[in-house]
Parts: sequence; structure tokens; C-alpha cells
Amino acid sequence: MPLIKVENLTKYYGKRPVLDIPHLEFYKGGIYSLFGPNGSGKTTLLNILSLLDDPTRGKIFLGGEEVTTSSLWARRKIGMVAQDPFLFHTTVERNVGYGLAIRGVKSKERKERVRQVLSEVGLVGFETRGARELSGGEAQKMAIARTLAFEPEVLFMDEPTANIDKRTIESIEALIRKINESHSTTIIFTTHSLSQAYRMTEEVISLIDGTTVAASPENLFAVELVKEDGLTQAVIKSKGKKDVSLIKVNVVTEKTGPGHILIDPGEIIVSGKPLVSSARNHFSGLITGLALRGAQVRVCVDVAGLEFVVIITHKFLEQMGLKPGSEVYLTFKTSIVTVF
Repeated sequence: MPLIKVENLTKYYGKRPVLDIPHLEFYKGGIYSLFGPNGSGKTTLLNILSLLDDPTRGKIFLGGEEVTTSSLWARRKIGMVAQDPFLFHTTVERNVGYGLAIRGVKSKERKERVRQVLSEVGLVGFETRGARELSGGEAQKMAIARTLAFEPEVLFMDEPTANIDKRTIESIEALIRKINESHSTTIIFTTHSLSQAYRMTEEVISLIDGTTVAASPENLFAVELVKEDGLTQAVIKSKGKKDVSLIKVNVVTEKTGPGHILIDPGEIIVSGKPLVSSARNHFSGLITGLALRGAQVRVCVDVAGLEFVVIITHKFLEQMGLKPGSEVYLTFKTSIVTVF
């Protein structure tokens, strides 16, 4: 039996629909990611799953029993770590122990529990440090410790590695795995990073416009569809190292305005030099990562600050001599781009 089950869930803000989820299941001890572009509904879904908000319609079950925001017994079994955790203007020790204190846990037991969770997240020695003196990564670890103090069965996290440096991201990801393995805690988190979703989870739940999609979430982008010289282009805004870049993908659709596109990673041609081709989409970029995916290789390519994923064979990888840092050219037809 799934630990958490969702049936026919919808959420409206006024008359505007933001979620329409027919069915979802999460099993005990699993790590799950909710992936999608901004505005896809992943944070709204996370808030409903964590009982911070009620759906407009639909049901949520925890351990086989229907639950709502008023189900106090259920809320005691779950924990939530926000993207920007609230920090009380006091010490790390008091921040972590605050919830235990208001639940009436005695001082000696509370101090021991705080010591244990600070040790678990790697913040031993920070007890007397002011919480607002912490770095972004340290503050996130403290927020995780504060939630772990209640020993939740399910841990929800909203963009747990947003706005922190690469080394700290690796540390937070390792901590999430450790929590899952040590306590069999079910962990559900949102992310805008597809590579993180695949690194961390056994199931990636992809959302577009508030509903789950069966298609692979690789190369899923929010776009503005515009007509230009008789062609339709999907304009993607990408935050590069310096400025916001506009990447234009030629597509086949009659739609205009806001939308989403999905580019099949197995249909993108990789080359070491620009190709002469009838295909209308050509981009250059640098390889940022290579990963085995069964009998194939998953290649991540940075194109002006935007991550494209390409699937190639081991043989092709060896023939091309591809490695992180290699410059490559990506070519693909308009017909392989799905427009939502």
C-alpha cells in the first residue's frame, strides 16, 4: 500500500485552475522529485501534499486514511523545509529546539535531541551561533535539523538547494540521501534542475501547467511562442553567467503566447563541427556532464546557460572523444519538438 496517495486532486485560485492531478502514489522509504518549469504547479502540489493547503477538490490519503489540513495526527508525521527557511532571531540551538519546547519536551531531553540532529546535519559546534549569522547552506542545514527533531515519516522540501554554491549543493544532497537511508524517511522535494532530479530520486514526477505528463521531462522548457517571418519560434529565457539569454527554437504549431516545449533527447544530433542540414535548429554549447543510462549515455550540454540533454551510444561517445568541457554542436528538426 502506498504511504501517500492522491486521487482526482484539483486546485483553483479563484476561477483559475492551477492543479489537475488524477492520481499519484508515493511509497515508504522512497525519494521523489517534482520537476517542472516555473509556474508548473510543483510548489502548490508540495504545499497540498504536506497539508499546508487544502485542494479545491480531490482526496489525499496517508497510510490509507484520508487527510486534510485539519488532520493533526497526520501533520505530526510530516515535516516541511521551505526554500527560504524562517530563522528566529536567536541561537541555532534555540531555533532547532523551538518546536520541541512548545510541545512540552523537557529541557534535558530537548538538548539531547538538538545535539543529535545537529550532529546528523554536520553543525556540531554551532549551538551558540546566531542563526542569522549562518551562510545560506548552513541555514538550510539548520532548517533540516529543526524538522528532523520531530522524527517525521515524510520530509517535504521546496527547492532545497536553491541559491547556494555548488559545494554546498553536494553537501545538502548527501545529507538528504543520509536521512533517507538512516531513517527510511520518505522524501519529496521540488527542483528546477533535471540533473539533480535524476541524481537524487528513483522517480521524477514531471509537471506542465499543473498536471503530470508521462513524457520524459528532459529538455522541458517554458517558452513564449511568437510568429516571425512566417515561422513560429519558441523563445526560452535562460540566465547565463552574465545576462539573461534568449534562445529561439523553431517549432511547428499554430499556438502563440505562453507555452511549453519538449525536445526528444534521442533525436538531437551531436557533432564536433556545424552540420549542413535541412534541420532548422542549430546550437553550440559545452558538455557539462556524462552519465550512463542503461546501454546509452546521457550527455548534458550548456547552451548559453540552458541545459540540453542528449542521448547517444557508448560507441559514438568513444568515436567522438567527448568529455566534460568539449565544445559540440546540436542539430534537430522542428518535427521532434512537442508544443504544449
